[in-house]
Amino acid sequence: MKKRLNIWLKLLATLVLAIVFIGLVTEDKITFQLKQPEGALMTAGDVLVLTKELVYAGISPADSVLYQEVVTELENLNMKEGVNNYISYGMYCRLYKAFLGKENIENNKQTKDLYLNIIYQQKYREDFFVLEQDWYQGYDKVLEYYNLQDVIQEKKIEILCGKESIVGEKQIEHGVLLDAEGNEYIYMSDSFTGLSYTAVSAYVRENRLLTCRTVLQDSFKLSNMWLMEADIAGVRFFYSDYELLAKWSNVPEMPEDYREQVGDLFISEGNIQDIVVKKERIGGKLLRLNETEAEIEGYGTYRFSEECMGYCLFGRLREAEKRELSIGYDFADFVVTDGEISSFLLLRKEEMESIRVLIRSNDFKSIYHNSIEVSCPEDMIITYGDYGNRKQERIPVGEKIVLTEDSDYFLGERIELTPVSGSGRIKVLSVNRSQGNPSYRGHLEIAAQEDKGLVLINEVLLEEYLYSVVPSEMPGSYPAEALKAQAICARTYGYRYMISPGLGIYGAHLDDSTGYQVYNNITENVNSTKAVKETAGELLTYEGNPVDTYYYSTSCGYGADARLWREEAKWELPYLQPVYIGENEDELMPEELSAEETFRTYIMETDESAFEKNEAWYRWSCEVEELDTEKLYLRLAERYQAVPDKILTCTGEEGENGEEIYVSQKPVKFSKIYDIVCKERLPGGVLNEIVIFTDEGTYKVVSEYNIRYIFDQDCRILRQDGTFYEGNSLLPSAYFVMETLKEKGVVSGYLIYGGGYGHGAGMSQNAAKAMAVAGYDDWDILSFFFKGCVIEDRY
Repeated sequence: MKKRLNIWLKLLATLVLAIVFIGLVTEDKITFQLKQPEGALMTAGDVLVLTKELVYAGISPADSVLYQEVVTELENLNMKEGVNNYISYGMYCRLYKAFLGKENIENNKQTKDLYLNIIYQQKYREDFFVLEQDWYQGYDKVLEYYNLQDVIQEKKIEILCGKESIVGEKQIEHGVLLDAEGNEYIYMSDSFTGLSYTAVSAYVRENRLLTCRTVLQDSFKLSNMWLMEADIAGVRFFYSDYELLAKWSNVPEMPEDYREQVGDLFISEGNIQDIVVKKERIGGKLLRLNETEAEIEGYGTYRFSEECMGYCLFGRLREAEKRELSIGYDFADFVVTDGEISSFLLLRKEEMESIRVLIRSNDFKSIYHNSIEVSCPEDMIITYGDYGNRKQERIPVGEKIVLTEDSDYFLGERIELTPVSGSGRIKVLSVNRSQGNPSYRGHLEIAAQEDKGLVLINEVLLEEYLYSVVPSEMPGSYPAEALKAQAICARTYGYRYMISPGLGIYGAHLDDSTGYQVYNNITENVNSTKAVKETAGELLTYEGNPVDTYYYSTSCGYGADARLWREEAKWELPYLQPVYIGENEDELMPEELSAEETFRTYIMETDESAFEKNEAWYRWSCEVEELDTEKLYLRLAERYQAVPDKILTCTGEEGENGEEIYVSQKPVKFSKIYDIVCKERLPGGVLNEIVIFTDEGTYKVVSEYNIRYIFDQDCRILRQDGTFYEGNSLLPSAYFVMETLKEKGVVSGYLIYGGGYGHGAGMSQNAAKAMAVAGYDDWDILSFFFKGCVIEDRY
């Protein structure tokens, strides 16, 4: 029996061995019959680039030893010259085994499934070369597995050129390509070498071109390029501050004048296929400007095309932005295509002498007027109608004209009113100011704004504008040197808006209210006018650029830097610095007043060395006897709507350093306030943060303006000269300390002791007055408040 069992076991073993042998022979036969697949092959260099990107992206190979072995083989293969440096299928499998790890492949189903999906057992022998399409198919699955699809992406890139095709002063480095969006890409694969004016499908990570998947036959267009010159050798054009040279695909007979024109370039397969030149140009005074359209005198309103490009043609050739267009001037030509502005050309930069001021309605309430009534003490000319058919009438001296949207004069986009003499003035009877009905030099323009009302603009010489600004901003009784300092500040302020209009959408540089600087609220004053004339053309500049000449009424003895508006402004406006505003050099440093108790001690006393110690606003106080909690909440919520990043809610959590975390979040209506704490002061002592503890959360108020607005309770302000002031919507300044009054643990009111009037950055006007009385001249005053600035004769 035992002998028979042994015979059966031997037969079974023989059968199994036969089956295995037949299987191995069959597999070898199938493998032997496989042929090298045809197609583009994957190079060792490209594999190295893409493999290392996985490591750079944070993917660590599971088998680092095997990974380093394969990488070394790839590097050696890539360095060999004159041989095929393609990756073999055996290396391909080993590489992914190194990344995924043998144990993970065997024991983790997800990893095993990935590995089985990226190998091609029925297609390759180990010594076969891997096709590009199979490599990238596997690589894409690995990216998806590691969730790196958004880090390493396949993108279409429209390549312009490399260094060899750039002929101007601005250059790029070797190994860098410029694309059709003006971006610079560092390329990692040799497959990009020599590529120009063509589209590719490439693997990209940030600004790095990793490998070129496919060179596409697609053509692409560069719209509204500045064509510098063209001949049979090629086309020289300007793009993104580069001067580029491209060759023709087929040299045309050159029927067009391509020199110094705007045109569309059609590009493919490394060459320019065609050019469409755009020759229709118009020019005239720019009357109105916004992001979507421009109104040009003599032509009307045109929209900017989506692909509009701007170029500065004077000085160094460069691309220009719409904000560089000068309202009220004819410094630019406009290229028009299909009824839209496809390009604008800045032709020159002459010194600007006229400013366009939007005149607001009564009490400066609105930019719109329901009707406008004017008269002139001499004849005036009214110009009206469409730009293709403008008409003029002479209005006799003293005759009143009332204009509404329904007026017969509104046959075109705007009406112009001009006195017959250059020194004449037009009185606007429908506007009331502190002086009564104001009269305006220069000329007036009136435009209807689609059922909103009429917009009134005064175009006037900048110097004549200042005749009415300076007395509106500083009393004409102030010393001459203070008035001259104010005139330079006001001129610089206005000039900045002439360069970068604040109300371009209406065709104005600025308006006549406190939102910019007050104009023509007070009648002209001989002393103010004299100060303007004696400083004619003078601007305050920093490193050649007009500065932000902020000013305010009165200091508490110290001034602040621009951080009182936002933190980064300190670096944007380096000439605004915290400063002691007095004669005693041994006084406290501005930084010392950041400490609450130090500032409290200072503000409760009179500094005999301060320039403004005798001013009424130098010290002030107020008392809120019965706190209106609802009003305070409503003001808090209102400021949240306006500046949500400066009205913050405490989350109750702590940060890494143990500080409480605040987030921008709409405040919840509260009924009780438990405490109000001055949290942060900036150098000079101005409050920057106050925290309010309530029954519905803790809230932080940031910036001096918000603090002044939220904690104003319409209380009477007692000034140091014993007079009272009321009716303002803001506390006089944020240079104050607060003492809360409580009943049963709830804040019922507060006392405030403060100093100064205004935001506190830039020039204190009353300090300027005191300094002028003490013998300082206008330059002494301005250099004291605006550090590192100079006075420059601009025109």
